[in-house]
Amino acid sequence: MKMKTEDKIGHIPKVRVAVIGQSNVGKSALTVRYLTRRYIGEYRSNTDLLYKQILTVNNSALEVEIVDVSSCDVQISFPREAICWADAVIVVYDVTCRSSFEQAIQMLQKVMELRPQIPTVLMGNKADLEHLRQVEETEGRTVGIQCNCCFYEISVAENSSEIYQAFDTILKECRTTVQKTRKFSVTKMIGTLIGNTKQLSTDVKPGGGGTLMTWDKTDLHKTRLIKRRHNFTATASL
Repeated sequence: MKMKTEDKIGHIPKVRVAVIGQSNVGKSALTVRYLTRRYIGEYRSNTDLLYKQILTVNNSALEVEIVDVSSCDVQISFPREAICWADAVIVVYDVTCRSSFEQAIQMLQKVMELRPQIPTVLMGNKADLEHLRQVEETEGRTVGIQCNCCFYEISVAENSSEIYQAFDTILKECRTTVQKTRKFSVTKMIGTLIGNTKQLSTDVKPGGGGTLMTWDKTDLHKTRLIKRRHNFTATASL
């Protein structure tokens, strides 16, 4: 299957990122902070969201799609479709919650099994809550080395510079390879990936000057960003 023309906007390269992790680790706050420089103090969602924005990376335009997977459980609801769809993965845990760290380790292992060559980042959030810490920075860094992925410890609330360093690094890495090697659009995302959420459009000036949007699955069907295909076998690689 050839790459569809809707995978491009003009000649702007596209990179897709999946942000996964246990509930309440700050995935949505992280995604919105990176794209808008704004902070969501309290954000709860029971649906997965797809964000789309044109960013400037290395002085060149880049179309970025980020799927924020609302909740992940390795044994029950590991987001296999999101991992197959993505060009890069960010696994987030909460440094004040050891169970989220243990889940993150298992998720990293699953990602490595499913997409062993995909660029991956392990990110420990809420580093500002030092008095509640249950996971030491050295533990996260050790796991990153063992899983051959980048590691960052951040505070979304305090707008850590490492947030932008992590995203920019992984986007640059993907940009150099993904448009040359992607043979087709990975599919089977509707339903299991994007739930029913009202369309939201917010003008964004910081960090790209584009528009940040979330779509429900009806919008995705209309724009053909992602199409359902049964019995999918993942053959796309970076």
